[in-house]
Amino acid sequence: MKQCINCMTRLPRKEVAEIAWCALCAPCQQVVADQMKLLHDRPGGAEVQIYQCGWCGTARSCGLGSRTRCLVCLDERSVPDPAVQKIARRLELDGTWRENSEFIAATTVKIRLAKYFQPGWTVLATDVHGLPWTGFRWLTKSHGTWGRNTETGEVQLLKRARGEETLLYLVRYGKVLKFGRGTADRVRGHVELGAVPVLVLKGAGQEVAVAKDRLKRLHRTEMVSQRMPVDLFAVLPEGLDVTDGYPRS
Repeated sequence: MKQCINCMTRLPRKEVAEIAWCALCAPCQQVVADQMKLLHDRPGGAEVQIYQCGWCGTARSCGLGSRTRCLVCLDERSVPDPAVQKIARRLELDGTWRENSEFIAATTVKIRLAKYFQPGWTVLATDVHGLPWTGFRWLTKSHGTWGRNTETGEVQLLKRARGEETLLYLVRYGKVLKFGRGTADRVRGHVELGAVPVLVLKGAGQEVAVAKDRLKRLHRTEMVSQRMPVDLFAVLPEGLDVTDGYPRS
């Protein structure tokens, strides 16, 4: 017997309906029945639709004919996920359980979108399996990340920008810090989505990769409390500080 992922009600198999990759009961389906508004229908002829949440404005991609809901918003029937609350405690978030859960989901979406930033395109929407309930990517299933060409208005599936990842960066999203490695466009993507650059170091690609892995082993995750000391110079001592090249938005 399955459970509704939103309210944890146990469901006979005949009552299971899959929405946003997960099983939801009929009352939970009703709560969000009018939540999502269609923005783009089958862009470029793809079997995908892009919807926007009428509650918070977050957009997501969805398979044609599938039913979906917001990647971020929970509702009055939602119950706390202990795993997400553990993440919230580690990040030292001080909101209600729902505020913390939605903040983690929203930040997860922004981090995903930043990976696809590239000049000449506006990143519109993505799809992260497991949100909004788990606070992190659950499985690799996704309908992709989509963007709009700023000159032609064309909407199409985006591929992650490729280039030599010579930057080790630390940015702040509200109450949390995010570290990572990437290209200049990756850092600009974070800034475009509201992150504040704390420190950006430039180094040789292999040295940056090793430094990032050392940070990941030290902190176990790339998203930590803003009170947590994250020392980029300790793992990349020869790094060149290029933070001034990324003005705060």
